[in-house]
Amino acid sequence: MAKHLTDSDIEAIVEYLDEWDLSKKVTWERLCIALDDDLGISHTRQTLQSHDRIKGAFDDLKLHLRGKKKRGGKVLPSSLAAAAKEIETLNRKNARLERENKNLLEQFLVWQYNAHIHGMKQDQLNRPLPEK
Repeated sequence: MAKHLTDSDIEAIVEYLDEWDLSKKVTWERLCIALDDDLGISHTRQTLQSHDRIKGAFDDLKLHLRGKKKRGGKVLPSSLAAAAKEIETLNRKNARLERENKNLLEQFLVWQYNAHIHGMKQDQLNRPLPEK
């Protein structure tokens, strides 16, 4: 039986997707093979797809690749090309993090509302976690 994905595995996978080579088509099969080869994370498409962060990062990348335009065949000098690639990677990562942050803020509002409805006090919510 395959091990479950840890939070650090999920983080590594979404960062891997942020840095995906845009000249390569992305599919679940290619991602599974690349993760096994490059990160030693061996899981099925179903396992990867069951995690919202991974599925969201994958879908964001697919949308980005669909909308990507060719630059008229111009070849940039390597330093400018490297800078452009880094900027594009950072922009994709920033968009993913903004989406995840929005989802977390929405979840917080649900928790805040439910805590208020059930009469929880702020000191109860701020109580530290028990030590192991």
